Formats: sequence, structure tokens, C-alpha cells
Amino acid sequence: MKTKKLGNPTGVAAWRNLATAGDVKRLLAWLIHSIRSQTLDPKTAAIMAQIGAYLLKAVETGDLEARLDALERGLASATSPKNCTT
Repeated sequence: MKTKKLGNPTGVAAWRNLATAGDVKRLLAWLIHSIRSQTLDPKTAAIMAQIGAYLLKAVETGDLEARLDALERGLASATSPKNCTT
């Protein structure tokens, strides 16, 4: 039994670098537009959107981790003994 490959839908190559939440959100908007203009199969778009949703969650989590780390480092340096005056 052969499995059907998704192929290379037009425009997908432009979405190779999805590094920020904004990138992923633009991908999801592009998927919606592609379905409406009938340039992308809805099943293919649904698969891509599901993966995009997981990626968005991962990117947002990574962003929050980086922000929390920066805050913790700032707090640690502000409360270190060398910065305290007595």
C-alpha cells in the first residue's frame, strides 16, 4: 500500500524559518488564506496548522523561559553581596 505524500504546495518554501511567534502566526494566517483561495488542500492545511499550533506553543514557552531567566539573573545580581551596602 502506497502512502500519499503531501508534495510541495505552492508557497510553503517561504516558511522554512519559523523562529518567532509572529512567524508562526503569519503561517497560520497564510494557511487560512490558502484554503479560502483554494490553492492548498484543506487536509494538508489542517496537518500544517496542527504542527504550527504545536510550534507556536513551543516558541512561546521558549520566549517565556528566556524572559524568566533574564529576570532571575537580574534579581540575582541586584541582591548579590557585592551590590549590597551596609
